[in-house]
This record gives sequence, C-alpha cells and structure tokens, in this order.
Amino acid sequence: MVKVLWKDWRRLGFNLMRLGTRIVKPIVKENQYWLLETVINDIELCLEKDISLLQIKLNELENLAKNQMNTHVWTWDSNYYYFKLEDFKAVKTRDFVDKIKWLAEIMDCDNIASLFSSLMAVIFGCNSIGIALGAVIDKDTNRVMGYHAYNCLPLKVDDKIELYLYEPQNDYLAKASKTTDMDWAKYRTDFIIWR
Repeated sequence: MVKVLWKDWRRLGFNLMRLGTRIVKPIVKENQYWLLETVINDIELCLEKDISLLQIKLNELENLAKNQMNTHVWTWDSNYYYFKLEDFKAVKTRDFVDKIKWLAEIMDCDNIASLFSSLMAVIFGCNSIGIALGAVIDKDTNRVMGYHAYNCLPLKVDDKIELYLYEPQNDYLAKASKTTDMDWAKYRTDFIIWR
C-alpha cells in the first residue's frame, strides 16, 4: 500500500494537469485547449463533489417531453441518468464548453450540443443530456430567425422531475416549454434526441 505524503494529493494532480495544459496552450488550437480545460475541471468536480445521479426510464422521459413540451423525441437507451438541479448548476459553472470557438460547419451549434452531451456521459455517467433541435424566434417580431441545436435535460427540482433547456454556448438554463424564453430569443423545440 502506498502512503500518501500530501494531504491534498488530488489537488496537486489536477494542478499538474492544468500546468501541462498551459504549457501546451501555445502549440495547440484554441478549441483543443478549452477541451483540455473542460475535461480537467469536469473530472475534478466529479471527484470533489461526489455527484450522484438519479434514474429515469425511457417511457417516463418520453412522457415528460410530450406533456411538458409537446415535442417529438427519439430515445436510444432504456434507462437514463440525470442530475439534481443544484448539481447541474455546479457542473455548468465549472465546465468550459461555452469557451469553445464557434466555427461554421466545423464547430457550430450541433457540434457543441453533441460535445456537451458526450462529455457529460463520459465524465459523469449522465446520458440524459439530449440534443434539442428547433427554431430560434425573435422575441419582438415572433419571426423565425433560423434553426438551432442546443441541449434538453431532465433535472430533479425539489421532489419532481422537470425538463430544462440548456444553451451550451453561453450556459443559459431555462425551464422548458414548447417555446422557451432563452433570454436573447425564444427556442421552439421541434425534436429531441436522447442517445
């Protein structure tokens, strides 16, 4: 058995990883740097906070989307694991996906929503961060400005499960409805993929 000499050996390990990230920063692309930072922060939070997930069956998730948002869904798994609201707020505060540089066709909304969903599955075991697709609607004119991809996820709030929309490009979180006010515009969710 190895005797740990430092009280905060985990913190030392994460600080060494961050130092390594800063050393390679000048030679890697900006998005590669932010991906490294996000993975380090998310793993550290996962170990520090000991976040436990809750479970929901696919039919419950489908019914929640139908009742709360009146939208179509596509589910790929039988069981989904999700966060409590306060745990997700801690995750989104520490995560750096919102720092990733937007690049048309390469790293745009669908790629960023997919990346965030995948990171949550890999690091936390949370497979309930769905990829939502829908229209962006101007709040003043109610006209469709374009189409967008973002995230939709169940969260435990007090004693009930509610769906929320999450914009991984700016960390905005709002309780979901068919048309949700996302501060800068309204998002009309037409379809959600839970994979």
